[in-house]
Amino acid sequence: MIKNTLIVGAGEAGKVIAREILDKKSLSKYRILGFIDDDRTKRSVFGIPVLNTIDNICDEIKRNNINLVIIAIPSADRSVISKIIEKISGLDIEVRIVPGIYEIIEGSVSWKDIRHIIPEDLLGREEVGLDIEKIKDKYSDKTVLVTGAGGSIGSSLVEHLLKLPIKKLIALGRGENSIHSLIIKYSNDKRFNYLIGDIRDYERMKYEISFWKPDIVFHAAAHKHVPLMEDFPDEAVHNNVIGTYNLAVNSIENNVKDFVLISTDKAVNPTSVMGSTKRLAEKIVLSFNLFNKTRFICTRFGNVLGSRGSVIPTFIEQIKKGGPVTVTHPEIQRFFMSIREAARLVIKSITVNNGHIFVLNMGRPIKIIDLAKMLIRMSGQDVPIMITGLRKGEKLNEELFYNEEELVSTNFEKLMVSKNSESYFSPEEIEKMITEFKQAIRSFDRSFIRELIKKYLPEFKGK
Repeated sequence: MIKNTLIVGAGEAGKVIAREILDKKSLSKYRILGFIDDDRTKRSVFGIPVLNTIDNICDEIKRNNINLVIIAIPSADRSVISKIIEKISGLDIEVRIVPGIYEIIEGSVSWKDIRHIIPEDLLGREEVGLDIEKIKDKYSDKTVLVTGAGGSIGSSLVEHLLKLPIKKLIALGRGENSIHSLIIKYSNDKRFNYLIGDIRDYERMKYEISFWKPDIVFHAAAHKHVPLMEDFPDEAVHNNVIGTYNLAVNSIENNVKDFVLISTDKAVNPTSVMGSTKRLAEKIVLSFNLFNKTRFICTRFGNVLGSRGSVIPTFIEQIKKGGPVTVTHPEIQRFFMSIREAARLVIKSITVNNGHIFVLNMGRPIKIIDLAKMLIRMSGQDVPIMITGLRKGEKLNEELFYNEEELVSTNFEKLMVSKNSESYFSPEEIEKMITEFKQAIRSFDRSFIRELIKKYLPEFKGK
């Protein structure tokens, strides 16, 4: 069956795709009837007319009986992608897209790279690459431990670290199924090793870190679900605070060179138990910089698209069931970034010598209700949206840094560093705090645990 095709973007990517369709017999079923481009100086490509602008794309789809639209603008920001999706939503056509340039391994576009639209495309295409040449010396012949390796960020860190000249990678996770997925994917790489274990188990962490002696630790393991941690503050403290302490102390004792805590925007002026425990984890590891050789740094970022428990998979499931799509508040907004881009920036952070708090530049926040509407448009269904009210511990707006933190650029795009110093905990305070938290979590007294959090973190605004 012949597919009447329209290519959005008459630039280099559009030309490459068109040339390939025209030259390959295997692609002969695709008949290019025209291009769409907002640059009205472009008249034709290989004799194929540039028909119209994005604003008028629907007219051309109907006029030319189009079956397939290919979006070929690798550098387009989210407003352009969203505009195209909005224009063509509801039409009975197939839509494919050329990935952002850093998603294409070869660095150039070809037909095999074209894929269906995924939620990450709603963010726009301004992703950063791994910059292997700039960072490979830092990782050469190093042993790297990743905690929470089966999670969304952890597994992406594993994937990207194995592209670097490391000596060994140890993937540590508590869930056997997620670690098993990594084994299936990377077992042929002799550098890949795995552990089933719990960061809350001090003796286990002591044994494993002593055995493997990693040069670098990426600590991604954490409880991250805000409403759940409101109900179980003992679990949040046990995992996010005491677990981090266990790793940090054993890293110091085994001469780990670099320790990276994966933090969150919810740690800034926290209103939730989850955010407050991540802020305490930040302060603990940063305090260790004052009296140890191990370098501790924190990387903060907002939501990552497609991560387990994030809003996107929830919306997709709700849309599949016919709705309603539930949004907690019409004005709630969040910062978003793709998982792979967040992982790349985290990996780069330890190659920057100055600074200990790194913030990922995530652009402008996105209204959650707008994200829901875009996903509904992508689905082609008519699905209602229901406003359910803010959940426990939830903010309308998140922040990536404190007012007193002055951020400066690094030599990597989108990676910022705070140049401000701040007061942390003394060794005695840390030991006292951990002892008190260990006692508190065994009481299972939620009110008492919250009060103890406020004692050590007065900025915690939770109830």
